[in-house]
Amino acid sequence: MTPAIPPRSNVPRSGWWQLALLWVLAPAFIVVLALTRFEWQYQDRIYPGVQALGIDLSGMNQETAAQRLAVAAQVYDLPPLALRHGDQVWPLKAEELGVEVNVEDTLAQAFAWGRNGDIFENLNAQMQAFWQGQRQYPQLAAQPGAVTAAVAGRTAHLNQSVTESKLSLSDLQVVISTPRSGQIVDVEATRNEVLGRVSSGRGGVVDVIVHELSTTQTDVSAGREAIEQLLDEPIVLADTLGEFQFALDPATLAEILDWVADENMAGGLRAEVKQEELVKLVDTWAQQIARPPLNARFDFNENLGSLVELSPSADGYALDTEATIAGIISAIETGQTHIDLPVELLHPAVASDDIGGLGIKELVVAGRSNFAGSSEARIRNIEVAASKFVGVVVPPGEVFSFNEHIGDVTAANGFEDSLIIAGDRTAVGVGGGVCQVSTTVFRAAWRAGFPIEERWNHGYVVSWYGNPGLDATIYTPTVDFKFRNTTDHHLLIKPIVDSENGVLTYKFFGTKPDWQVELEKPVQKEFVPAPAPLYIEDLGLPKGKVVQFDWAVQGMDTVARRKVVAANGTVLLEEKLDSHYMPWQAKYRFGPGFVPPENAEVQREEEPANQN
Repeated sequence: MTPAIPPRSNVPRSGWWQLALLWVLAPAFIVVLALTRFEWQYQDRIYPGVQALGIDLSGMNQETAAQRLAVAAQVYDLPPLALRHGDQVWPLKAEELGVEVNVEDTLAQAFAWGRNGDIFENLNAQMQAFWQGQRQYPQLAAQPGAVTAAVAGRTAHLNQSVTESKLSLSDLQVVISTPRSGQIVDVEATRNEVLGRVSSGRGGVVDVIVHELSTTQTDVSAGREAIEQLLDEPIVLADTLGEFQFALDPATLAEILDWVADENMAGGLRAEVKQEELVKLVDTWAQQIARPPLNARFDFNENLGSLVELSPSADGYALDTEATIAGIISAIETGQTHIDLPVELLHPAVASDDIGGLGIKELVVAGRSNFAGSSEARIRNIEVAASKFVGVVVPPGEVFSFNEHIGDVTAANGFEDSLIIAGDRTAVGVGGGVCQVSTTVFRAAWRAGFPIEERWNHGYVVSWYGNPGLDATIYTPTVDFKFRNTTDHHLLIKPIVDSENGVLTYKFFGTKPDWQVELEKPVQKEFVPAPAPLYIEDLGLPKGKVVQFDWAVQGMDTVARRKVVAANGTVLLEEKLDSHYMPWQAKYRFGPGFVPPENAEVQREEEPANQN
C-alpha cells in the first residue's frame, strides 16, 4: 500500500524568512526606540548616576544642578592634603591656600559626561554611570601666592646654608673647621605639585622638593700659612719725633681680624679688619697721645714797659686716627711689620720764643668793680677766679672765652660756698662772687671797643656791680662771656685783686688801637616795683628770730650804647646793649612768735601731728 503524501503548505517559502527577520528586527527596533526616547528625555539634563560634591545630579537640568552645587560648594571641605619631608608632615588647610570651588566648571564637567565621544563611547559612558555611578571631582582652584607662602612658611627651617672650611684661632693656634653641605627647598616646584593636587581634587601627600647645595671644597691650607706668618711678628708703630710707640702683638691682631673667602688670595682667604674694633683701639692711643699746646703766660712790668714770662709755652700732640687706621690696614695687607705713627705736632698760639712779635707794649684799657663788704667766702672766690686769668694772652682775631679759663666752678677747683642767684631766688652755692670777675672783664672789653660775642645780664639788679646794664653773668658750661680781639696784636690780660679795699681791676696790655670809643651811660626805663616781702615760717629758728636772705630790688630795662670810631672818622662799630632785670622780692625766715607785716606774703610751716 502506498503511503499517503501530506498536502503541500500554501505558505510561500520566502514568507518564513520574512517572519524570522521580523522576530530579529523587532527587539532592535524597540531598543533603538527606547534609546531615542532616553536621549530625547536627557537632551538637556544630566545623565543618571552622575554625582559631584556629594550631590546626585541624575536628571537635573543645568539650572537646578547649578543651584544645588552652589550650596554644596559653600560647605565643601578639601580632601586631606599635606606636605612631607622625611618623617615630618605638615597638614594644609583649604582656607590658608585660598581654595575655591569652580561651580561653573564642575557643572560643565558633570553635564558633559556621556556627551564628549562618538555614539558608542557616549553610550558606554552613559551605561557606566547608570549601572556603576560616576563621581565627578570638583573643579578647584587655589591662589598661587597663598600656596607659595604656605609652602615657604612650613619648610623654611629645612633651608641650610653651606658652611665652607673656615680658619679660626684658639689660643693663637690656627684651627680649620669641617665644611658642611647645605640644602634649599624648591618652593616653586613644590607649590606647583600642591596646585596640581588641589585642581584635581585628589588631596594626598606632597613630598617637599629639596635640592642639595655642595661646598666649594676650598683649600685653606695656604691661608693657614698666611695667618701664621701674619701673627708671627708684631706690627710696630713709632712716630718720627721719637716720642710715642705702640705695637700690635699677635693677641691684639687676632682680636681685630676676621678671615673671609677670597678666590684671589692664596688659600682662598684674606684678612679683613674689624673696623669697629680697630677704631676703638686707635682711639685709646689717640687719648694717650693727645695733649693740647700750652700757651706761654706773661706779666707786664708797667715801670719797665716789658714782658716777664710767668710760664713757658709747650707744644702739643695729636694723633691722626684716620691715617693710623689706613696704615695698619696697609701693613696687614702687605705684611709690613714697622710703620710710621702719624703724630701731629701742635704749636701754641702764644710761644715763649716770640715775645718780641707779640706786640704787647702798653696799657690798652682797664676795667674795675667794687666788692667791699663781701663775705670772706665771696672774697676768696673772687681771688680764686681772678687767679685763673693771670698771664692769659689773646692772639689777634681770636675770641676770649671766660668759661674756657675759669674751668669748673666747684669746691675741687678751689671755690667756696657763698650767695649765688639760683633760678628765682638767692641761695647759698659754690662760686658766689665769680660773676664779679666776669663783670669786670666785660667792662674792660666794653670800654676798649672790642666786639662782644656773648654776654648775659643777671636776672635782677645786683648791688655789687652798680650801674645796671653793665654786668655780665656766667654759669659754666652753658652761659659764657666772650669778646674778640680785633687788634693786630696780642692782648695780655692782667687781673689785680685788692682784697683789703675791695677793688677788682682787669688791665689789658697790648698795642693801643687807632680808634676811639664813645660810651653812653646806660638808660634805665620800664621800672617795676618789687613785690611785697615774703616771710617764711621756720620753726627751727629761735622764738622771735628773723633772718633776711633776699633783698628787694625793683625791676627795669636798660639800654647801653657805644660807638667805635677809627682815626679817619670811619665808624667801625655801633651797637646797643639791652638788659632786662626782673623785680626781686625781699625774703625772710622767722621763728615762732614773730608777726610778719600786714602787707607781707606769708608761708606757714605745718607743725607735725601729735603722736600718741
